[in-house]
Formats: sequence, C-alpha cells, structure tokens
Amino acid sequence: MSEKKLNETTQDLSSTKAELTSVSEEKNKFSTELDSLKKDKSELEMKFNEAEEKLKELEPKVGSLKEEYDQRERELESVKKDLQQTISDKYVEIETLKDELTGQLDSKESEIITTKNELEAKNKEIEAIKLKLTSLEDFIEESKGAPQVIEKIRETMAHKGFLSDKELEDILSDN
Repeated sequence: MSEKKLNETTQDLSSTKAELTSVSEEKNKFSTELDSLKKDKSELEMKFNEAEEKLKELEPKVGSLKEEYDQRERELESVKKDLQQTISDKYVEIETLKDELTGQLDSKESEIITTKNELEAKNKEIEAIKLKLTSLEDFIEESKGAPQVIEKIRETMAHKGFLSDKELEDILSDN
C-alpha cells in the first residue's frame, strides 16, 4: 500500500506539477498582458492629460469665440432689420412716386386732349377764315371788273340809247 500511495502521490505530484506549470504559464501570460495594459493605461493617461491641457487652453478661446459669434449674430440681425426697414421705406417711396407720376401723366394727357381740341377748333376757324378770304378775293375780283362793266353799259347806251337783256348778259359774261 505504501507503494501504491507513493505512486498515487507521485501521480498527484506530477499532476500538480503540470497544473503548476500551466498556472505559471498563465501567470506569465497574464503578467505580460498586465504589463501591456499598464503601458496602454500610461499612454492613455498621457493622452488624456494632453487633451485636458488642450481643453483648458481652448475653453477661454471657445468662450471668446462664442461671444464673438453672438455679437456677430446680433449685428447681422440689426443689419437685417435695417435692410428690411430700408426696403419697406423704398417700397413706400416707389409707390408714392408711382402715384405722383400717374397723376402727372393723367394731367398731361388731359392737357394734351384739351390742347388738341383747341387746335382743332383753331384749324376750323382758320378754314372758315380762308373760305371768307377766298370769297372776299372773288368778290374783289368781281368788283374790279364793275367799273369796266359800267363803262361798257354807258358806251352801249350812248350809241343806242338803251340796253337789251342779251347785251347785258354779254357784257357781264365777258368780265
């Protein structure tokens, strides 16, 4: 029994030794992994610290930039309001000018119609005067021949002592 126990113990020892070797290998593996994680942690801490420092540097700039942005936005809103007011004022001004020009145009059109009517009336008067002038000229022309007609009538009456209707017609038709 003792040999059996010895064999069992040896076997247990071998098994334990194998387990110990396996655990040792695992320990080495974990140790390597732990070293790698520590190195990664250290690098991450450095990066974190750098990022934190940059953040501390940039925070005042961000505040200043935000303030500047807000100021620019307020200025832009002010410019927009001014521009809208100017556009509105110009629109009113344009409408007023349009109404004035329309009124002036209507007034001028009325003046043109009145002047045209007056011109037509004057042209009619001129035509009437021309007709009267032509009539007077004809009358004057006829009147110029009257002394000659009278003279011919006297001559004929002096020769014959009387004037027939036919002779009077001949004298008048000659002139």
